[in-house]
Amino acid sequence: MSTGVTSEDARWARPEIRIAFPGNHDRVREILAERVAAKSPNMVLASTYVPPDGAVSAYLLHRLLSRGDSTGTAWHSVFVNSGVEALGTVVKYLRNRHNRGGAAGACRILVLDPTGTAPYAFGHAVPGLSAIVADGMLIVGRVEEFLRRVGAEWTSYVVIVDGLSADVLTPVRAALEVARERGAVVAWGLLGDEAALAPLRDSVAVADLVLLGEVSAGNEMPCGTVSFTREMFALWNNTMDSIAHVSTFGGNGLAMRMLSETLVRWRPMDRHEHAAVIRMRRNRFTRSARLRMHSNTWQTRAIDLAAINLTFDEAGGVRYRHGTRDYVDLASGTGPAFRGHNVQAPGVIMTAGTDGDETSRLEGTLARLTGLPIMLPAVSGQSAVDNALLAALCARPGRATVLTCRGNYSGKGPMSLALSRTSSFFRDRDEHAFSPYPIEVIEADINDPAALRRALRRDDIAVVWLEIVQGYDCVEIPQAVLDEIERRRAAAGFLVGVDEIFTGFWRCDTDNFLACTGRGFRPDLVALSKALSDALVPIGAVMISDAVFEQMSRTAPDSARWLRTHYRNDMAAGLARAAIEAAEHDRSGAADIEMAMDSMLRRAVRSPLFSEFRRVGLLGRLVLSPRAIGTRPRPSVQNYAEAVVARLIGKRCGAITLQMRIAPSTAGDGAGELIATMAEVGEFLERLPRWTVDRTTLSSLLGTAGREIATTLLRVRERCGDRKDRTHY
Repeated sequence: MSTGVTSEDARWARPEIRIAFPGNHDRVREILAERVAAKSPNMVLASTYVPPDGAVSAYLLHRLLSRGDSTGTAWHSVFVNSGVEALGTVVKYLRNRHNRGGAAGACRILVLDPTGTAPYAFGHAVPGLSAIVADGMLIVGRVEEFLRRVGAEWTSYVVIVDGLSADVLTPVRAALEVARERGAVVAWGLLGDEAALAPLRDSVAVADLVLLGEVSAGNEMPCGTVSFTREMFALWNNTMDSIAHVSTFGGNGLAMRMLSETLVRWRPMDRHEHAAVIRMRRNRFTRSARLRMHSNTWQTRAIDLAAINLTFDEAGGVRYRHGTRDYVDLASGTGPAFRGHNVQAPGVIMTAGTDGDETSRLEGTLARLTGLPIMLPAVSGQSAVDNALLAALCARPGRATVLTCRGNYSGKGPMSLALSRTSSFFRDRDEHAFSPYPIEVIEADINDPAALRRALRRDDIAVVWLEIVQGYDCVEIPQAVLDEIERRRAAAGFLVGVDEIFTGFWRCDTDNFLACTGRGFRPDLVALSKALSDALVPIGAVMISDAVFEQMSRTAPDSARWLRTHYRNDMAAGLARAAIEAAEHDRSGAADIEMAMDSMLRRAVRSPLFSEFRRVGLLGRLVLSPRAIGTRPRPSVQNYAEAVVARLIGKRCGAITLQMRIAPSTAGDGAGELIATMAEVGEFLERLPRWTVDRTTLSSLLGTAGREIATTLLRVRERCGDRKDRTHY
């Protein structure tokens, strides 16, 4: 029996649809202008770079949630792009914990959400979906209903406190304290209502996890946090899960600055805390130790072992600066810096979003480039995929199945996680570890056309979802697969969606904005992100056809309105539009960069360290040889080996790559620097001996041992210092 909530169900209230960014953007605009003028790094290598403010924020969250001294509960925090993504991370964790524990039955989660956000985000507002797919969740909007349903049948609880007073929450805390004693896991959260901060802090004593939404950045920009008690975080605090499931979104320096300011405003620092923060900002060893203590322990160890835990001082164009040395960015910040870092004019930053409806103007620009006229705003790649799937399900009521290709990676959001379970990013044993999923998913093997044809004959497929080029492994979907989907789509009635988050913006097709365009493939929905942000403010978008929007508006008008308005951000839209329009006329060096990349990869693969290379446009991938890492290495072993080689490339050639992935800027004026650096990298890798890699590995091991000692000393120092002066600074 389904525990979902249909759109006709009265168990969750329908307040006015919550807008993630309801106010102005004055503070974020001010900080962003300062950072761009100072060439401060903002979006750098996604989860492998944590700026000083990220370490500070993790520390301050620990202090906010603990008693403020070493006698309280220790907290580990990770960062995401939004309150919805924080909710998704919590639900993912709760399901994973239940399934790995070997408990009988499915994970069952009772959610109290007075804001009405969760039903939309998890598909419970999609007409008829919960009657087809039992996802084990019940979402209610009223405290009375929540208290009536609390009982032994639920394995976990999530409570959103927005709009609720301390008196109203008192019986909820009492009921959940009893539930915790029975073994249930309890999460509390605050999405956007700062007035409810005090009731949230009062509830922490009966919390195993705490989430914050956009309120953590003053409701001005995308940001979210998830904090785990140390006992809870132990589930994912290992070599693989720490990266695959909770990789810290710390690369966005702007968000971390906003978050740290908010946390200090909520709980002013005493002099000991102030001194600790100064040490974190100034000293990378202290910063690394604090990240181990209060954030993603094993991820910090991994990047320390690979010696890639650099803190860049400046980022401008295609260059980073660390101390007195420059590095050339061959990963374009892993996609966001598609035309370089900090290239936006300060005047554009100060006026973006102040002159009317910038979201509609961005919609018009993207409509011209994609051929799809309607935009659903998002804040990241995974939120764009989440919204695309929700739109497709609303437009095809009665269908709950998504067909994708094996190896697809679409993120870790409430919906997109189900499409990523066969990606090489995850371990094999995690393929079903987050069930029950909110949708049914079929994974087709791109090398088995007969199986694909059988799958496409099903009459319950709402959408076929594809990465034209699977970005994580640089695997191109064969044209025969695209042709087969095209032949079946009209008769079968399914929609077609394409993930262009990493392949778009002229990356995998230097002649076309989208990779699918040059292949003659016309989707109904396209997900965009990364480059859309211009390495400034996180933003994503889903472009859909008029027909899809008309259908979803007719069958699910509330969901259609939520998808159109929840993530609307005129400032981010204005910056994105300015970046795209500038890049359209600044791509003269793309063909030469593509040739230089091809030459670099061909030279590199001559080394016995590599078995092959893959390249599609300006996306390249080197594959380590089985002689170097074994025939079927664990993902953690492969990731570490690639990170060590990437560190050597940085040290010897002054180039930054995302492990063995090469993704330079697709626009801007850095062509000469990119071409020269790729030539140097190709020459270095061609001659790279195995013993050099082994020596670097040993050096990294010695370095991380020193950081472990520093962490231990910090713990001792904190125990002593925290019991002394409590005077606020």
